[in-house]
Amino acid sequence: MFQRFDILLGMNTQLLVKIRKWVKETSPNADHLIRTGYWVERIYPKADVALVIAAITHDIERGFVQKRIPPSPEFKGAKWDDPVYDKWHSERSAKFVKEFLEKENADKKLIEKIVQLISHHEHGGWKEADILKDADSISFLEINVPHFISKISGDFSKDDVKEKFDLMYYRISSPKAKKIAEPFYKNAIRKLNLTYV
Repeated sequence: MFQRFDILLGMNTQLLVKIRKWVKETSPNADHLIRTGYWVERIYPKADVALVIAAITHDIERGFVQKRIPPSPEFKGAKWDDPVYDKWHSERSAKFVKEFLEKENADKKLIEKIVQLISHHEHGGWKEADILKDADSISFLEINVPHFISKISGDFSKDDVKEKFDLMYYRISSPKAKKIAEPFYKNAIRKLNLTYV
C-alpha cells in the first residue's frame, strides 16, 4: 500500500516504519489514520513525504487520553464543526507528532510542514491541506461509520450521526475525492436508515 511512499522517502524509510508502528500502538483508530494515508496517494499521486506523514498521524492526540480535556463537548449534542474544538484537536495532534519526530531527529523543515498540515486538517485552506481534509473524510466514511452508528441512543441521536456523516461528505472539495467518497457516504446513510432508534 505504501510502496511508492517508501521509495519517495529514500533515507527516511525507517522513519515511516517507526511512524506507522507508533500510530498502531497509540491510536484507538489506527485503521482510519493508515487509510487516510492511502487515500492521499489515490487523490494525489504526487504527494510528498510531509503530506503522507501528516495523513497517517493527523488524529493522533485521541490516543493520549491522560489530561485530554477538550474545550467543547465531543458528545451529547456537540456541534460537529466546532472551530474551537477543531483548532484544539488539530494543534494537540500536531504537538504530539512534532515531539515524536524531534525524538527521531527528523529534518526540521519536514517537521514544520507536517505540523502545519496537521494543524489545518479539519478545514484545509490550500492545496495540500485540502487533500488531507478530503482523504480524512473518505477514510472516515470508509472506516468509522459502524462506530458512530453503534453510539446511537447512547452518546448520539440518529440525527447527530446523520449530521456528522453529511459534514464529512460535503466538506470534500475535490471532485475526484467526492467521487471516491460517494459510495461510502451512500452506504453510511443506508446503514443509518436501517438503524431503528
